[in-house]
Amino acid sequence: MLNYYMIFTACACSGRCGRIFTVFLLRSACRGAEVGKDVDDSEHILHHTVGGGEGTDARKRVKGITWPVRHLAKDLGPRPPGSQAERSAARFIEKELKALGLEADIQDFRAPATTAWSEMLVHLFPVIGAISFNASSHLGYALVCLGFLFFLLESYGRSPFSWLQPHRRSENVVARIEPHRDAQRTVVIIAHMDSPRSAFYYRPGWIRLVRLAYLLDFACIAALFMLFTVAYGGYLLSMEQDMLTLFWHLGLILAIIPLLSLVALLFKAAAGKAIPGGNDNASGISVLLELARVYTRRQPHNTDLWLVSTGASNAGGIGVRRLARRNRRELKGAFFILMDGVGRGFPVCYRREGRLIPFRANRKLTALVKRISEVQAHYSAGFRRNCIYLSEGFYLLSRGRRAITISAREESRYPRYWRWNKDDFLNVDPRSLRLSLDFVVSMVDNIDRGEFK
Repeated sequence: MLNYYMIFTACACSGRCGRIFTVFLLRSACRGAEVGKDVDDSEHILHHTVGGGEGTDARKRVKGITWPVRHLAKDLGPRPPGSQAERSAARFIEKELKALGLEADIQDFRAPATTAWSEMLVHLFPVIGAISFNASSHLGYALVCLGFLFFLLESYGRSPFSWLQPHRRSENVVARIEPHRDAQRTVVIIAHMDSPRSAFYYRPGWIRLVRLAYLLDFACIAALFMLFTVAYGGYLLSMEQDMLTLFWHLGLILAIIPLLSLVALLFKAAAGKAIPGGNDNASGISVLLELARVYTRRQPHNTDLWLVSTGASNAGGIGVRRLARRNRRELKGAFFILMDGVGRGFPVCYRREGRLIPFRANRKLTALVKRISEVQAHYSAGFRRNCIYLSEGFYLLSRGRRAITISAREESRYPRYWRWNKDDFLNVDPRSLRLSLDFVVSMVDNIDRGEFK
């Protein structure tokens, strides 16, 4: 009854503002009416999905847009990089793509299970350097300098010690949809299939402190570098021993924060477990498969469309890096659209990505997103800055690729149950999947028509 009262009230409005308000209320009423329905029985409200009676064998087997999320997050469960569950996810995606008539290419590579061990070793250098400076100034200062350098490399996705960790087999699943006419541009849509590893500091009540802890960690390591640079210079110039001891004591105090970070990373590497990954990132895979169904029924006119499920995203973005490296000629000048955590809230785009000095998303794609958001009000969640983790979009942007990351947010600044064990199938809202699907379809269609500056 409330929905019909809203519609009646909207009809009573007059003028241009009234008409706009009417459209908004009508959309809200219709959306509210859909909320109470079972998603599996609501195929007719999916804008860009194929009906069960007219689709392929893949569509006949599934029951809606949430089916891949349920299968990946509930049936397969946690999918850490290089695990059997991740490979099973790849086989599922490959089977679905082939059922749609697409050829799925498998790209194999080796990847570590986590980068936590490498990050831990990075913190070990400045801590040992600060402790040993009083006994050996040369060794202590060298370790502090290396620790600061390695920390910067790690922060920009160039992990210096990932090669020391045991590597496992991982893979990408790549499918291409060729255009009706000659390809004038290439668009690559990417969603990773692995799920991240959790740790105690990802607890929902503590997640707001992750960014602050990282900045404090960086500040202390940078301060250690500057402090011991002065102390080492004083040592070479025969500074008084009391002053050198004071510098050493100050360095020990600053080393407490990197030491605590080292312990936290050790806990994550040794005891952290992979999460079911409903929103992160079974939701992205679900939208990717729906996009495959859309564009196998209506091919792009001038755009070579790549649909890629990457592995080992949470092991230094190795999957997307291998994709860009192995296909550097075919993907030269391509536009990359990455979907990461699109299952809860309204679509948002990362305008900047990076934990220190951020990289800006491609300007053409950013302008396109802005125009779509202005035309369609229900896509107006806007832009965010991703400064809490290194996404696949960051790895592409830092290597000069034209990329943008699509995610989803509620009112909170951070995703719900981000990297926590409650990020399961129930953490995904089918309405968010539909909005993200329509959003990406709008982007691809606009790029295909050449309607972006």
